[in-house]
Amino acid sequence: MVLSSNTQAWFGDFNLDVHHTLEWRVGPLSFWVYRGDQEWRLRSDASGDPLSPTAETVLREERQTDVEDTKVHRFLLSQESARLNVGVLLPDRPVVSKPASPVSIPAGESVTFYLSYPVWLTLNAGDPQRKLAEFPSQRLSDTWFGPNTREGVLCYATRSRCRLNLSDHPHVPNRAITQLLIRNRAQDTLTLDKVKLPVATLSLYRSVARNWLWTQTVTLLRHEGGDMAELQLGSNVPDAAGRCELVAQPRELPQRNTLIRAFNQLF
Repeated sequence: MVLSSNTQAWFGDFNLDVHHTLEWRVGPLSFWVYRGDQEWRLRSDASGDPLSPTAETVLREERQTDVEDTKVHRFLLSQESARLNVGVLLPDRPVVSKPASPVSIPAGESVTFYLSYPVWLTLNAGDPQRKLAEFPSQRLSDTWFGPNTREGVLCYATRSRCRLNLSDHPHVPNRAITQLLIRNRAQDTLTLDKVKLPVATLSLYRSVARNWLWTQTVTLLRHEGGDMAELQLGSNVPDAAGRCELVAQPRELPQRNTLIRAFNQLF
C-alpha cells in the first residue's frame, strides 16, 4: 500500500515504522529501505539513466517475508527505533574528468569550468545512530592517474563537457558541482587530456533555493610547464550557487596551497 510520495527532500532524517518501506529514485539510482522486527533491509540499483532529473521518495506499508534475493542486504539491530538518516558524501577517491573534446588553455590565460560528478550515500539507523552502509549513487570506472604504473593514484573516471556557463549545466540531483578555475601562468599552452580533482578534501553544500549540490571553488594555478599545479581551495561556494547550507565535511584534511599532479596533457 502506497502511503505518501515526496519529490523534494530525498536526504536527511526520516522516520520509518516497522513493516514499512521507503523507496528512493534519485537520478540513475533507485533503492529501498525496509524496517522489520530488529532488522533493516536495503536493496539498491545504480544502473538507471545517468542524466535523469528524478528525485523522489515513496512510502509503502508492507510486511516482507524471508528474503531470497541476493541483492538484499540485511542489518540486524537490537534496539527499536524508527529513525533513519540518509546522508550524502563526496567520492572517496579523486575524480578524473576527461573532456569530451580537446581543450587548450594558452599561456597567460584563465578559464572557469563547471564539473559535476556523482555523490555517495550513507545510511544510519537507530538512536544512537548506527552506520548501516555507504554506496555510490552511480558506478564510475576506475582509472590510474600518473606518469607511469609505479607513480600515481587510483581514481574514478568521468567524462566532462567542460561547460563554461552554469545555465548550460543540466540538473541531475545525485551529482555535485565544482566551479574549477584553471590559471595557466606557464610559458606554454596547456592542452588537457584529463584533469584530476581531489574531491575527498572538499566540503559538500546544498543550495537552499534549487536543491543543487555544490562544493567550494577550486583553483589550479600552473606556474611551469608540465602536469603540476598549485591547489587553492575556496572558503565557500561560488556566488553562482546562491545561499547554501553545509551538508558534509571533507573526508580528508584539506590540502591548501600545495603542489599536486593535476593534469594529463596531450602532446
